[in-house]
Amino acid sequence: MTVHEMLQQVALLSTGDYARDGDISSIEIPTPGGRRQVILGKVDQIMDEDIAVLYTTVGKVNECVDLHYLLALNTSLRHSRTALLNGDEVVLVATFDLINTSVKECARVLQELAAVADDLERRWYSADIS
Repeated sequence: MTVHEMLQQVALLSTGDYARDGDISSIEIPTPGGRRQVILGKVDQIMDEDIAVLYTTVGKVNECVDLHYLLALNTSLRHSRTALLNGDEVVLVATFDLINTSVKECARVLQELAAVADDLERRWYSADIS
């Protein structure tokens, strides 16, 4: 099953909205308080193996963002990791093997990404970024 098919299946089994634009799929997941998280999915090749990559943008680094907290958070997350892209963009990213991962496990990864991203947005930004 492809990452696109997995995201579509999760959307069908939940209240998420699925869309695809070329090589990138997205699922919009509702979070508490009427907020939503958009999580993008694609396939990358690592050492000749297709790997699913799921990611969501939290926001740009500002004076409120605690980079030490983001690093420490990585030790407590099961599926995802925090990262900086382009030097100032806080993102959450998760990767998994397409062959051995079920739709159920993909749903767990998506749930963690959405919940953690929403928590970080609430902590450091006044808006629902993604």
